[in-house]
Amino acid sequence: MQPREIVIGLSADESPALGNIWRITAKKTDFYLDPLGQAGTTFHLSVHGPNNSFGGHRFHIRVDHHTVNGAKEQGYFVEHSVPRKGFAFDGQQVAARAFLVARIRWTWHLQRPRFRAAVVSGAAPELADHQMGARLSEFLPPNHAWDIDIVVSYNEPYWPHPLGSLRDNARLGPLRNKAGLWLTATSYRRFQKNYPTPEELCLRLPGADEEPNRITCGGPGPDGANGMYWFVETITSRELIEASGTKPEGVAG
Repeated sequence: MQPREIVIGLSADESPALGNIWRITAKKTDFYLDPLGQAGTTFHLSVHGPNNSFGGHRFHIRVDHHTVNGAKEQGYFVEHSVPRKGFAFDGQQVAARAFLVARIRWTWHLQRPRFRAAVVSGAAPELADHQMGARLSEFLPPNHAWDIDIVVSYNEPYWPHPLGSLRDNARLGPLRNKAGLWLTATSYRRFQKNYPTPEELCLRLPGADEEPNRITCGGPGPDGANGMYWFVETITSRELIEASGTKPEGVAG
């Protein structure tokens, strides 16, 4: 059976999931990317292919306001500046008719024993017949991150580094939707100094006397609407979250 979903999570050896588990779904002429967190699916990224309404493609981040209100009532911190109709962006073109749409990043801090109790989100899900998945379980060196780069292409699947991704068993997918678009996901372990997280999505670590709290930060990179969208799974302090008057775009924890 051709898989219709990809499920990805971070762990540390045999630990439960650290940070959100992410799901990528092919549905009709679209693809959807959303986190499977305890607060529910508060936001999702959608990739719309050609259909009866328009030609070409459209990349779009949207917030589910009903779910956000419910999450806040349960005590979760959710702040964002995504417009009510969503935020449209172009993606980063990496080849003819191929676009780097999004990057999911888990920072190395999530695997540190010091923060482990604060970042566990639950057990890894059991995969159904229509799903494929990966558990990123090897320990990251200090100041490294685990990235999943998501590319959408026309006509055929596109792998950004075809030889390396095949050699390293780093490929997930491809998924195909009814519009004929393909989606691939490739995993990378990167040194953050060489591949920095956008500054506005970097929150400081908790101090010695503060309570650690996991958080997901989302927003466009340095190219704004002309580039890809970032989702960063990391750790900060509960005190900073509660005291912050200026929140990064699309922050949930």
